[in-house]
Amino acid sequence: MLLRIAALVPAIVADRGPRDQPRPRSEACGTPIVPSGWISLRFCAVVPYARQAASFPGATVPRLPRSSTDRALDRHSLPRYVRSRGTILKIIALFALVGAGVYLRGSPWSSWNRFQELSLGVAVAVYVAAVVRGRLRDAFMVVASVGLGLTVAEAYALVVSAPAIEINAPGYSVLRSIVGWGPGQPGVYRARKLDGRSGSVIYDVGYTFGQGVPDADTLPQAFADATGYRWHVLNLAFPGYGPQQFLRALETDVFRDLLTEPRLFVLLTAPWHAERSSCLSDFGADGPRYVLVDGMPRYEGTCRGNWPVRLRPLWTRTAMYSMFFEPVFGGARSVDIDLFVSILVRAGQLAREKYGVPTLILYWPDEAYARRAGVTEAQIMGRLREGGLVVIDARLDPKDFPGQELEIPGDGHPTGVANRARALLVRDALAGMTR
Repeated sequence: MLLRIAALVPAIVADRGPRDQPRPRSEACGTPIVPSGWISLRFCAVVPYARQAASFPGATVPRLPRSSTDRALDRHSLPRYVRSRGTILKIIALFALVGAGVYLRGSPWSSWNRFQELSLGVAVAVYVAAVVRGRLRDAFMVVASVGLGLTVAEAYALVVSAPAIEINAPGYSVLRSIVGWGPGQPGVYRARKLDGRSGSVIYDVGYTFGQGVPDADTLPQAFADATGYRWHVLNLAFPGYGPQQFLRALETDVFRDLLTEPRLFVLLTAPWHAERSSCLSDFGADGPRYVLVDGMPRYEGTCRGNWPVRLRPLWTRTAMYSMFFEPVFGGARSVDIDLFVSILVRAGQLAREKYGVPTLILYWPDEAYARRAGVTEAQIMGRLREGGLVVIDARLDPKDFPGQELEIPGDGHPTGVANRARALLVRDALAGMTR
């Protein structure tokens, strides 16, 4: 149907001139004829029907849509908006991307997670580039191109390096408020590690402590065996722990009820444990964090509370980082070694102050690693001894163990053979201390 028009049409003429000049009026709509030098703003009402408006010279009237029979269509017969096929595909793609993101967030961690995340990032960049226009599209195309290159590099590194696959029983490691993590409850846990390329078993063991070996082959059990069960031996370690857990446990007395009349604290460590004590190890995000203040380690919460530590795994937990960059740029620095040594020295001081006993460090040297950090093994062990710790060089010569493995092939943790050999070193050191 036709609608009445109640609009007003302005007519504006702008120029400057004397104010006292008369302004003659036109005959149409009362619009003034404005001579040069006048500024005028005048409105006139449009005729009430569009049909009448067409009588004005130069006026145009929009036509209603017509059917195939040239009959005007009313508003009820106008075609509704139908989404194009491209719009439908964009909506489906958006839901697919969101679903993929939710799935990745809830899936258990594996070595292929970073590849999947990079692939999803590329897909998101391509999607945005397809939706937006102009320079923003160009920017997202660049992002997609860079992401695609990283995805290909990650896939190559994964195929070539073939990271091992670890399978642990549920509850094997859960969050702990003081030391970061630990077993969920007492009991025996099964742990398996498979070769990433062949799928062959690296180890398949059930244990209550240790990693990669059964209970009978662990260092604490080997020491108990070597001393004829004369001492009550407690194993307070857990896979992934470092000097920071040792110090934090002593600071908080978390094991005070278990430590009745202790005689000696023993810690097996190596220079690359400096990565753990400096929050450089990705798996240690929930562990204690320390910083050096006037040469003393000060507790600063957890590693996860530090933003650089939280962002670091986005890059370091990739196969291409492990393959191409870590051998050159990774590892601890001299400042990390300083923190590592200070944490151990402070732990030894607390052991003497609170329990009146010494601390023995079984130090597993790694000359190449220490050299890359800017120090020598002799310097590290010397500083530990100066701090009041009993330090034993725990390196083993493979020639002394013909036909026997000292490290688990494909894993690197000590075998039962190595643990028994080091247990003898601790036994002899303790015998010398108690004479």
